[in-house]
Amino acid sequence: MSEADAWSETGARITDVQVLERLRTVLAEEGSVIVEHRFYRGSRAPSRRVFDDFEALSAYLKEQTRPGDSFRMWSFESTCTDARVLEMGKVPDKLGRVPQGGAY
Repeated sequence: MSEADAWSETGARITDVQVLERLRTVLAEEGSVIVEHRFYRGSRAPSRRVFDDFEALSAYLKEQTRPGDSFRMWSFESTCTDARVLEMGKVPDKLGRVPQGGAY
């Protein structure tokens, strides 16, 4: 921890009860949550994960983080819509063919 970073008890905490309850609600009612984990003082590149249940997210926050790490989270359902698709495609077979249909 660096004192130059002005540690405070008034900053946003991802572990606050109301934050965790909001995440629990989104996971239960909407679906997956996209998590970007930024490591304090840039000790490594950000990590991105998708969580489908609150217990897995809660365990991650307890076991895989350190003081000062920063998080940004998004609802998968409201963020990843058909209107926002960057690219789409299917993996071709050896002849370069892709199915026009399929059970997805």
